[in-house]
Amino acid sequence: MSLACSILLHDWRRFVPALLSVAFAGVLMLVQLGLLLGMFGSVTVLVDTASADLWITSPETQSFEQSRDIPARLAALAGLHPQVIHTETMQLHDADWRSGTATRVAVSLVGLRPEGRSIACPEVLRAALCARLSAPMSVLVDRGDLAKLGIEPGIALGQLAEVNGRRVRVVGVTSGLRSIGSAYVFASEQTERALAAHAADADTDADDPVSFVLVQLLAGADAGSVRDQLQSLMRRPVYRVWTAAEFSMQSQRYWLLESGVGAGFLFSSMLGLVIGIVITSQTLRGVILGSLREYATFRAIGVPARRLSAVILEQSLWIGLCGALATLVLSAVASLLARSFYIPLTLTPWAIVSAALLSIATAVMSGLLALRELYRLEPVELLR
Repeated sequence: MSLACSILLHDWRRFVPALLSVAFAGVLMLVQLGLLLGMFGSVTVLVDTASADLWITSPETQSFEQSRDIPARLAALAGLHPQVIHTETMQLHDADWRSGTATRVAVSLVGLRPEGRSIACPEVLRAALCARLSAPMSVLVDRGDLAKLGIEPGIALGQLAEVNGRRVRVVGVTSGLRSIGSAYVFASEQTERALAAHAADADTDADDPVSFVLVQLLAGADAGSVRDQLQSLMRRPVYRVWTAAEFSMQSQRYWLLESGVGAGFLFSSMLGLVIGIVITSQTLRGVILGSLREYATFRAIGVPARRLSAVILEQSLWIGLCGALATLVLSAVASLLARSFYIPLTLTPWAIVSAALLSIATAVMSGLLALRELYRLEPVELLR
């Protein structure tokens, strides 16, 4: 066993605060990053879970939730391309929700084709839930929004509510489709048009406007090439064709850079990262500096400073590795808690690896900072 490990095992009580500091700093960094990713993922959850390869929108649409109406005939135009196998439309409009005696709540009404194989239908709905929307005036809501919508979780199915003053029935509860802003309420295209027309107190326009046109391509087709070809058929200043990845990235970029919510959350995440690094480095450095008298003894018996430097760095590395392992365990617990409270926390593999490596790097950097005091150490320290 190396000298560094022997010291760690013998004086483990002294090093426990440093290990916990590394672990909790890593959890803080990982949870902040996971919340940031979860927030952006909730912005584009309907884009990411749909089967569409291309999205056709208005050019003013900078984010999924800021859609503008376009003509439904674009679906037929896109369907003429030889590599397009299916096209659909999707509606997205603001609406007012009211359940029982609760106050009105602003929601986002999503109109879908009520079929299990619909490419606009989110993946979690395709098994059976999407087909339930074929019943007139039926809607689906997400489990995480039940409290916001004034719905009792145990009796959600069959409960009546009002959308834009018209009565609707909850026929199913989704999971994992919670929005960062207004709650999503899913309905069939016919129901959505009826509710939207009632809100406007007018019939649907003759041009049959829709919010999005979704395009599914042949397997193996180049989405970028088909996008360019369709864009050449549609005037760029009037309509915009995106790949699914481009539209998702653009929506997340808008919320990150142009909205106050994304910028504020990014600032708090960076602040948490800095605070975690500073606290960890100072705690670990203090633990190492607390052993200067022992290192002075080694210097007095002739152990060179470079050998002691290797001991300190090895200790820092072991503390960083143990702290990173504790970070993973605590982050898994935090993820389970977030899921039980329907909090959007996304822990991707690269985020977990980054947090673990950052914890180890912070511990090693703290050891490097402590070496300054070691090289200035003299054996006379034993006499003080």
